[in-house]
Amino acid sequence: MTSEYSVLLSIVGYRLFGGSRPATEGFDIPEILSEAKKQTVFSLVFPFLRDKLKKASPKDFAKYNEVFYGNIMKNTSNHMQHGELHKLMTEGFVPYCVLKGYASALYYPDPTVREMGDVDFLVYEKDFKRAAKLVESIGFVPDQEDDGKQIHIGYKRDQLSVWEQHRSLNGIPKGEPGDKIRLEITKTIETSRLIAAEDFCCMVPDDFHHGLIMLLHVASHLTGEGIGLRHLCDWAVFVNKTGSEVFPKIFEQRLREFGLWKLAQILTLLSEKYLRLKAQAWAKNAEISDRQLDDLMVDILNGGNFGKKDMNRYREIKYISNRGEHTVDDRSIASQAVSTLNKKIYSQHKIIKKYKILLPVGWAAEIGKYSALLLTGKRKTAKTSSMLKEAAARKSIYQIMELFETNTTI
Repeated sequence: MTSEYSVLLSIVGYRLFGGSRPATEGFDIPEILSEAKKQTVFSLVFPFLRDKLKKASPKDFAKYNEVFYGNIMKNTSNHMQHGELHKLMTEGFVPYCVLKGYASALYYPDPTVREMGDVDFLVYEKDFKRAAKLVESIGFVPDQEDDGKQIHIGYKRDQLSVWEQHRSLNGIPKGEPGDKIRLEITKTIETSRLIAAEDFCCMVPDDFHHGLIMLLHVASHLTGEGIGLRHLCDWAVFVNKTGSEVFPKIFEQRLREFGLWKLAQILTLLSEKYLRLKAQAWAKNAEISDRQLDDLMVDILNGGNFGKKDMNRYREIKYISNRGEHTVDDRSIASQAVSTLNKKIYSQHKIIKKYKILLPVGWAAEIGKYSALLLTGKRKTAKTSSMLKEAAARKSIYQIMELFETNTTI
């Protein structure tokens, strides 16, 4: 792990949980802030470095100070839009519940420093069209037509107003664990609670459903393009607020049934080691070593928020996780690639799915498309070898999590 990574983690941990003040002498402050932006924790880190940066480089201070206040303005707008959503849905008699975003910010020492993106909310399928009409009535425009199959529909009104209306969640696998999780998610709205802030109020999930939603989100993106440090911060402050004794009583049995208990333990161990979260007895797991925790932390940092630091990670997905299942098994990356390709062909060509003897035709078509990309220069071969090595390394890390592998023994 680089020294810049280490000092960034120390600052984030200090801002979340206190302790000894991190030393930053000898470090490139603008470089740390640049990395914080890529990890979407800039608003958390900048106040700690503000005075030092102002003395060292007034020019850089002016630049990053503007970024900070831009983030605060965006966060404030996002908070108020949650209130707008609540008023809209309540007056329209549509039950709803906020997902992630402000629901995660509530667990921070200061909710305003948790950087916000879209306003995500869940409605019942029976209310989906009615909710959509309400959203469009206040000036939002959908990014696609709803055919009833999408997990969510995005809406945009202006640059600071992006809403996502969900009928379900990303990250739910196929099979029995997925069926159980899908059923549990349908209870999110009925178990939600009203949060009244100073200037607005909104409905957020109860602790159990919020934790489950975060784990699904992490599982979906971590094994794909990446999650970034913000998602680990969300988990750390949530665990801290829930409490070491209460957490296993609420979560352990059900997360074992869903195959997500080990992921919860690993994220907590990472938070303890790198973000100063106090030790949680329930998170101890002898099946993961300090070295493996280090490798996972570096993997998260190397990808950045949703893989923004390394676009190759989007190419690596097909060598790591099972398409549409969000699981990582012990097959080789070559075998994984073939399996992913087959599923892609079946989804694109119904006739081949019905008559599997035609599968070689699908392979030939895909090979032809790939060759065309190479010939036109749209796909480079030079980085393929390093990409495959990176995919193999990431796959070995994620296998430890045993995602959606059920074990109900306590």
